Amino acid sequence: MSDWKDRLAEVDDDYLIGLSNKGIVKRAYKDKGEVAAQVQSTGEEASVAVGEETVTVRYPLGESKCTCPSRSICRHVVQAILVLKESCLKDEENVQQPLGTDFQQAEESVSKGEKKTDDKTAPEIEKGPDGKTAPEIEKKPDDKTAPEIEAKSAVRIEIEAYPFAKLKKTLGNRQFQTFVNQMAANIRPEIQYSSVVTVRLPGQEYVVKLLSPLEYSTCTCHKKELCQHKAAAILWCQLEAGIVTREALLGEAAEAPAYDLAEIKAIAGQMREFLEELLGTGLSRVSPDVLDYLERLAIISHNAELARFEGYFRALSDSYDRYLKRKAAFQTRDLMVQMARLYRRVELLAGARDSGEVAKLAGEFRADYLPVGNLDLIGIAMEHFQSQTGYEGETIYFLEENTRKWYTYTNARPVFYDSGKRRGYVEKSQSPWGLNISFENLLKVRIHLTGAKCDDKNRLSSSQETRGEVKGEQGLRISDLKGWYYRDFDKMFLEQIGRQQAGWLAEQSGQEASGQSDAEAAGDGGGTGGASEGAQAANGAGSGGQKGAELVFVRPDFCAKAEFSQTGQQLTLPLYDRAGRELLVEVTYSKQEYGTIRYLERISEKKLPCFLGKIYLKDGRMRMYPVDLLDIEEEFDTDAAKAGETPEDAEDTGTLTDTESMDSQAQKTLQDMVMSGRKSRYEIMEDITGEVLSLAEDLYQSGFDTVHDSTWQDIRKAAELTEQYGMKHLSKLLSGLAEEIAAGRHRMERNAAPMAKLYTEINEYLYICRQKITYDRGADYYTGGKGSIQSAE
Repeated sequence: MSDWKDRLAEVDDDYLIGLSNKGIVKRAYKDKGEVAAQVQSTGEEASVAVGEETVTVRYPLGESKCTCPSRSICRHVVQAILVLKESCLKDEENVQQPLGTDFQQAEESVSKGEKKTDDKTAPEIEKGPDGKTAPEIEKKPDDKTAPEIEAKSAVRIEIEAYPFAKLKKTLGNRQFQTFVNQMAANIRPEIQYSSVVTVRLPGQEYVVKLLSPLEYSTCTCHKKELCQHKAAAILWCQLEAGIVTREALLGEAAEAPAYDLAEIKAIAGQMREFLEELLGTGLSRVSPDVLDYLERLAIISHNAELARFEGYFRALSDSYDRYLKRKAAFQTRDLMVQMARLYRRVELLAGARDSGEVAKLAGEFRADYLPVGNLDLIGIAMEHFQSQTGYEGETIYFLEENTRKWYTYTNARPVFYDSGKRRGYVEKSQSPWGLNISFENLLKVRIHLTGAKCDDKNRLSSSQETRGEVKGEQGLRISDLKGWYYRDFDKMFLEQIGRQQAGWLAEQSGQEASGQSDAEAAGDGGGTGGASEGAQAANGAGSGGQKGAELVFVRPDFCAKAEFSQTGQQLTLPLYDRAGRELLVEVTYSKQEYGTIRYLERISEKKLPCFLGKIYLKDGRMRMYPVDLLDIEEEFDTDAAKAGETPEDAEDTGTLTDTESMDSQAQKTLQDMVMSGRKSRYEIMEDITGEVLSLAEDLYQSGFDTVHDSTWQDIRKAAELTEQYGMKHLSKLLSGLAEEIAAGRHRMERNAAPMAKLYTEINEYLYICRQKITYDRGADYYTGGKGSIQSAE
């Protein structure tokens, strides 16, 4: 009997409620006065007769059994525990209050309309040093709570002894990072200590009750095993008790998430094998089954937590689908570059030496949202998007009144398998943050957000903890757009293109090491922000270093007539500033963009609107993908009236466009051609790289297994030509590719791996080279070379 007295010493109403629920405990107390119960035996197991049922009370109490049909802790088990404890305490002389009195008194007080308190101490509450009662004393971080002063309960001992490694493994990489982010932002849960430790997790609706033993703890997610919420609750308690420290958790978070390298290398091997098969077969002979294989690789990537690779393969599948459907906007060169860059990333994944390198390549499925305080937002524009990675939705752009930063809110939905669904339809939905307006009306108002949260790209969360209030109508003014409103295109180039790309070449080494392109470094990658090719280019090109999506307001001085290319299925509208510098508004045809194209075709010089869009650089000219056209009354500004002088087209100025320095003979050859007036430096380099790209495109069409003799001969000639112009590394790669093509004709076994590696290196070289040509050419046109990027050397 003494053993059971010790075992049941800390069992109270809170513990029983945690073991079952409040309703069962209340019913057990009611039955105790109506149903006879008697302790039959007390040994290692206690037997208690409760009415017609027999309860076997075991320790831990969660293993107790009853002869009734219930599979969980029933009212008979709870009544048996109550009776057994009272039997153990019957002979105690100093029992001040029988078990259940506090529960019954609380129920009686509630029935009488009295306010129930959560205080479970003695009726006399001690006064604090300042005369206040204990609950009124403000708690400081270093104050000792009652559980810390008194002897630790069994559950607290188990909590503090629980192994950290098991908690971290249960949480997983993402949930552990979320935990650390909340800790770093001083977001804490609500923890109540008694015989049961109750933890209300921050930012979630889950409540965890930790019991002794911990295996019988409960969570409102209703999982019996150790779930992520229970693990987080235990870790919060360990942090509060000082078992784990803030510095240790930050250090753990800084470490890369654990990946099974053997599994990752096996998956990378499957990816590489399939991509080599595609390169060997060639685009002209590709089978429609390629879409099924790419979908399978996307699912494998998802299951292996390779978030970016899932997107890469879905985007590649979308490109092949456009090719097979013979869509007018499809371009073989774009698919070739997409394939080559994906193969490069797979190579990096296969060669990853540790989990840290895998994590940089894999990315995350969802970013963490952290508090950013209160925001005053102006609704600016809404953009519909349909990404190659399989998502569709709308993005609202907001401008913060005080900081002048861009924020976005996205309503996205997956459309992986909705090929037959009518896309492009804006679903009617309610606004987030408790605002009583429709989603599209967010553009017409100014709102104040309390407790706003966003990720590292300034994408706002729709958390229920964030509350919004409409301040008034939008009433957009020029003064609200400071830093984003332009009339002079040279200033826009320096601030939006030149400034962002100042360290572009230096960043390439770091991005290639992680397999991340400049598009992905700037935003979501794969064109998640727009519905057309122009929008995808705007999301990726010329936006290095951006934290998130950023738009600009452009007020042109005049414009030329819009032209629609039947070949490229693209509308181009030239805009000019007062100095005659050009900005091209480009929109590629799609069902969603049909209305935009029709409107742009009817624009005249009489009253030009203010263009809102995304700026990018292509072929030495700034281009814009328009998100919206606004009618903003312009306030006269004397500073804005000062027009800059038109830069001179000095074709003999600029920097070397190759990523390696040229020898003196190559420089003399280029200089002679420039001075003779035949072609500019940029035109020469564009012709050379364009010719090599065309050869790579022919090779991609035919496949590595059946290379035409003319293509092989042209590759050898290109190697000699690039050698003459000082592009020694490119010449070496082309020579190696020609040798592999020749050697492959004398092999019985097909092996596309050596050619695939050379092929992707050539594509990567040409990409960097042509990007640098574009930036330097644009700098010469808009600023006279002031914003040109220096040579990589």
